[in-house]
Amino acid sequence: MQLEIILISISLIVLLVASIFDLKTREIPDLLSYSFIASVLGIRLIYSLFTNFSFFFYGLLGLIIMFAFGFLLYYLKQWGGGDAKLFMGLGAAFADFYIFDIPFLAILLVLVLFVGAIYAFTWASTLFIKHRKKSFKNFKKLLIKYKYYRFATLSLATIFVIIALISSNLRLFATILALSLLLLFYLFIFIKVVEKQSFKKLLPLSQITEGDWLAKDVIHNNKIICSKKEPCLDNKQIKNLKKHNIRKVWIKIGIPFVPAIFIAFLITIILYLI
Repeated sequence: MQLEIILISISLIVLLVASIFDLKTREIPDLLSYSFIASVLGIRLIYSLFTNFSFFFYGLLGLIIMFAFGFLLYYLKQWGGGDAKLFMGLGAAFADFYIFDIPFLAILLVLVLFVGAIYAFTWASTLFIKHRKKSFKNFKKLLIKYKYYRFATLSLATIFVIIALISSNLRLFATILALSLLLLFYLFIFIKVVEKQSFKKLLPLSQITEGDWLAKDVIHNNKIICSKKEPCLDNKQIKNLKKHNIRKVWIKIGIPFVPAIFIAFLITIILYLI
């Protein structure tokens, strides 16, 4: 139990510090992430020397599993590199922990998705309200742009409402479908509005760092020299931008997601300790 408390304490401290960095700078220092991974594996190795080597093996296994999971989300541009590295540390720390016979990491991932969805929607709603005049203006523009999708959605929703009115057996199912269609369409427009006005910024090349995501292709002499389809910018691409004398680029400004991971981890720890 003493060892568990050590791993939990280290993880809580690291996630708290990482959350502060993420909120302030949108960057998580590599030194923090790598120190977290090294510390956890070091503790497991020392413990294994006096008990069983399987303890260290499970740490490596958890690291590899979360590396694969994190790399996938990083490549799909759902997570930043810092988020993925933190999960590698959590994988190494809690690979062989269980809550009600369910793997600790499985519960953590489910809670990250659940808490993350609420957190992201709250963050986006705050941005929408903060820039409400511009938000509603862009909302109306997008409704016009996607008018055919809107017409199709309203038509289908109307059909399901009619079915609900004439069929008592299908009333609940048809009503849920109608509401879901409307909710998904307007949620899609809402996300588009927030992304359009809040999640990208034109930054000088001097402020660009390895791992940043392009919001727009960088074009020079009618040729794309850096594509926004790439997972992120690396040092080679940044040097290429400097070579072509590119002064500013559009960068995606993501939601600081580490606080959501921290909250999900706290809930998971509470479930583990009770």
